[in-house]
Amino acid sequence: MEIREGLPDDLERLIDFMELVDNEFVPPLSLQPGGIYERVSGTLAKMDSNFIIGESNGRVVGAMGYRKNWNGIEEVLGEAYISFIAVHPGYRGQNIARLLDRALAKKLCPVWVTHVNVTTWSTNPGAYRMYQQLGYVVSKTLKNHRGPGVDTIYFRKNLK
Repeated sequence: MEIREGLPDDLERLIDFMELVDNEFVPPLSLQPGGIYERVSGTLAKMDSNFIIGESNGRVVGAMGYRKNWNGIEEVLGEAYISFIAVHPGYRGQNIARLLDRALAKKLCPVWVTHVNVTTWSTNPGAYRMYQQLGYVVSKTLKNHRGPGVDTIYFRKNLK
């Protein structure tokens, strides 16, 4: 297993990976503004954003997209936002999300990022548990934000 930063050449592989997990998101990534292509191309190997990729035998088995100086709502110096995180269904339960999270923290701490933010939805208990296990705490809940009975939950983690 190798954990590394995304490179421009990873565009198609990340798009394929997101298409694999597309329907696990609410709403599906392909139906969100800009769709999958813009999500990947707008983040991959940019000055303030990128992906952390988990690979096994040349295959993407996990990915985490992030943006520096953003908290998920607005620009905030010293904060970062995880815009995407997923693990390949065949590789879940192997601590890949933990490895991606650690790699992100290692990358962000030297550039004075003090907090990482991420969102999920209330009907995704696996992500909720995972974020708590990784040290994130709920910072805000938007009731019915993703539809009737589907709340958006904001998590936050202190890196210092």
